[in-house]
Amino acid sequence: MRISAQMLIGIAATAAFVDGPGLGNQIFEGLSRLGSVNSLNATLAGTLGIVVIAILFDLFFYAVRQLTTPRGLRVRP
Repeated sequence: MRISAQMLIGIAATAAFVDGPGLGNQIFEGLSRLGSVNSLNATLAGTLGIVVIAILFDLFFYAVRQLTTPRGLRVRP
């Protein structure tokens, strides 16, 4: 589930490349305005937003795994 969620977020980010609704709209808008004043800021803000969303989803699924795995089956790293 964790890997699938990460893949889905990555695909949603690149969906904006083909003019679909996606998480990467701000990234591609910043790249299309490359050379203007705020193009780098828009690109970095979109990238950081997607990274934060991916980390939050990963932490959520990690917490679900910890809560649903019986204590006897848990492996300590």
